[in-house]
Amino acid sequence: MEIQVKNAPVMEYDAIVIPFSDEKTLTVPVPSEVKEPVEAALAAGKLGCTCGSTYALDLYMEGRFVKAVLVQLGDGSATNREVFLAMAKALKSCKEAKAAVTMILLDNAKEITGNAATAKKICELPFLVSYQFNAYKSVPVVNGMKTAVIVSEMEELEETAAEAENVAESTMLARDLINHPSMYMTPEKLGEEAKTLAAELGIDVTVYDKAQIEEMKMGAFLSVAKGAADEPRVIVLRYNGGEPGEAPVALVGKGVMFDSGGYSLKSKMATMHDDMGGAAAVIGAIRAIALQKLPVNVIAVVAACENRVSGDAYVPGDILFSMNGKTIEMLNADAEGRLTLADAITYAIRKEGAGAIIDIATLTGAAKGAVGGRSAAVLSNDDELYEEVLEASRISCEKIWRLPADKELFPVLQSEVADIKNSNPGNTMGGGTIVAGLFLQEFVESHPWVHVDMAPVNWAADGNAYCIHGATGYGVSLLYETVKIIAE
Repeated sequence: MEIQVKNAPVMEYDAIVIPFSDEKTLTVPVPSEVKEPVEAALAAGKLGCTCGSTYALDLYMEGRFVKAVLVQLGDGSATNREVFLAMAKALKSCKEAKAAVTMILLDNAKEITGNAATAKKICELPFLVSYQFNAYKSVPVVNGMKTAVIVSEMEELEETAAEAENVAESTMLARDLINHPSMYMTPEKLGEEAKTLAAELGIDVTVYDKAQIEEMKMGAFLSVAKGAADEPRVIVLRYNGGEPGEAPVALVGKGVMFDSGGYSLKSKMATMHDDMGGAAAVIGAIRAIALQKLPVNVIAVVAACENRVSGDAYVPGDILFSMNGKTIEMLNADAEGRLTLADAITYAIRKEGAGAIIDIATLTGAAKGAVGGRSAAVLSNDDELYEEVLEASRISCEKIWRLPADKELFPVLQSEVADIKNSNPGNTMGGGTIVAGLFLQEFVESHPWVHVDMAPVNWAADGNAYCIHGATGYGVSLLYETVKIIAE
């Protein structure tokens, strides 16, 4: 897929997308063969009035069919995400029509699409919509989309489109990493992928093996990894775009490559290779950050392992010894992500001198019940950092919903035999997502911190307008935009 930016319509195309405001009028030059049927459809009231309404026409021109998709973006009150979803729906129609060249007349709804944030997300869509995962297909799925032509007179749109391409391709990298099954994407393989990426980007990378992890006394993380045949890795990518000595922003991603639940066995685990979505997000984000050369220091930290059942696996009742020094009474082997993150956060603080910390993880099934299936749940100890993430959410169109770090729930984590419990199965207090966040907060020390529980949005079981079945790549754009705001 490639993006071309033009200031006038091209002659050769297979589909055309025309966005409208509530005025429902053509305000830009339109190919003559399209103008009359589009105006007739508008006059007949074929296009609805609500943001996201679409109407498609199949036009026969010179021996071939051309798809014309009209999309309503509303009266200007729609959110950036609502506009993004409306345009995604239109582009999906072009994908289904196997349009090799799709032209988007961006300026026809200039009052809505004429800002950089909205234009950038629209420029990401051709990549996101056309994505296919063919690694294990004997006959690859070919959707036919090759080129998107963005027609607009917007200033600096070529630079905006180039940035969108970097972010979209980084999101697709994250999707690939997650979509690979754990038989292939092991902790060792993820480390190799990180090394390859670092060499391409010209950034620093360290991949620690089991012996080195043991030397760092990352006991909570190592306990999760005990039951697996594939050995764990700690992966650290470092981008130094800021001032020398400036504390880096730490992006910490959960990297559980497969989660069986351990001896707290899950009942369903067919897609549990997606439990490293946070790891994929931070790897994708640092790629986009490095390609855009943002003026900031950033580290991506991933503690990668598998949570398996074996004679060596940890069992409920074990006492774990974290890198932080806190002892942990492990009562739920399926509350493993917080254990890996605790040591990864401590590593970022003590070994890399991290400043602000943002962790992202498919952490709790309770998150979807708390905030629904379209948002990530967020906790934070710092309002300023949270507001930066919230603004990044608006720009990136990756939704978040803040939950309170309610200290009244903390007693369920108090242990009689250790410093803290990792979970309290059977307690009636509820708030599982908050409790998990409160556990992590015990390891961030005095650092500004935001926790993103991406469990509700990491995997699209049925697909959606901008993503096929499988990994969504959520978090790459959110983290990239957050770091960009911090750098400004």
